[in-house]
Amino acid sequence: MKKVEKMSVREFLNGKEQETFQTRVTRHFKKYGMLYKIVGSTVVIFVAGGGFDYALAASSAIDAKANLIYYKLMDVGKWIIIFKGSIDTIKAVGNGDFDSAKKSFFSYLLIYILLLALPYGFEEIDKLFSNVKMA
Repeated sequence: MKKVEKMSVREFLNGKEQETFQTRVTRHFKKYGMLYKIVGSTVVIFVAGGGFDYALAASSAIDAKANLIYYKLMDVGKWIIIFKGSIDTIKAVGNGDFDSAKKSFFSYLLIYILLLALPYGFEEIDKLFSNVKMA
């Protein structure tokens, strides 16, 4: 005779023993802690710093430094993308897998084009939102 035990879906997924509230809260904050830090910092900047004008000034200063870092990284990154893409494509051709070579080539080309287009895209978004005024 087989022994049969019935349990709900919740019991099956969570196990027999119910976890404590403290365990669930701790797990939640470990998982989403960074999100809460980012949202909290943004709220502090808006409330304590004078609102939208201060955040706009801070973002423009960050943008100036970020552009310098971006262009320095792009100089190095484009060569890494070119060399890595070339090596992967040549390996695929050497193995006789031409479909994989085409996919590899186009994926690295797409990555390279996206990296070049990022500054232009962000400037266009910035122009779009610069015309919006807060009430």
